[in-house]
Amino acid sequence: MVTRSFLIVVVVLLLVGPAFSQFGQSNRLTDLASRLSRDADDFADTSYNGFTGNSRAFRNDVEAVMLAYQFAGASRIFYRMVVDRRRNQDLRDAFDMLQTLARSVERNNVQRNTWYNIQRSLQDISRELNSDSSSGGGGGGNQYPGDSGRGGRMTWRGRVDDDVRIRIRGGSAEIETIGGTEFSDSQPNFFNSLPNRRVTVRLTAKRGRGDIFIEQQPSRENDFTAIVRIKDPKGGASDYEFELQW
Repeated sequence: MVTRSFLIVVVVLLLVGPAFSQFGQSNRLTDLASRLSRDADDFADTSYNGFTGNSRAFRNDVEAVMLAYQFAGASRIFYRMVVDRRRNQDLRDAFDMLQTLARSVERNNVQRNTWYNIQRSLQDISRELNSDSSSGGGGGGNQYPGDSGRGGRMTWRGRVDDDVRIRIRGGSAEIETIGGTEFSDSQPNFFNSLPNRRVTVRLTAKRGRGDIFIEQQPSRENDFTAIVRIKDPKGGASDYEFELQW
């Protein structure tokens, strides 16, 4: 009888252990999603307050306010999906759409200071989702699918002044200058082409005084393009280097 009871306890612990582990990771993502939703709501309200105080508003000003509230609504939906424990694949797809909307907001944004908190929240969520997908743990449908094909990597070196996006697709890397001086001396080096399918890319920052982070993972929606963002906080240009693996 004692042996049977002991075996039951062991089985229960084995089943409950992974559940508690997943619950802890979910709590982390829940906190981040909640923070993003609050920051997005504050940003939208601030955008509208600035709009009402502008007696000579143009169409671009109206668009900026509308986009700010669309982003706030999308952030709340993403938070609900996290709370409802949707599959990680669903969360990843939703976050890709959220980032696409964020880029539209940023193009029309004049509130650089208040937008910083949202950028930080997006970066933290991206890291959390990438960490979950590369952990390789069990969980069946609650985990991102593993990469079934051959892996690969690429490196990138270049000078950045202020803010750039680097779009990696196949065996090419295109630079989009968002702010600062344009530079054409970038040096991408591909050891394998990025495959034309969904994979999870992992970034390792090698050199740079600012932030280097994955803004978007490859997906069908973005034509299987990995997007890396580099933000240089200081004046003048600086050298940057990173490596992507998949």
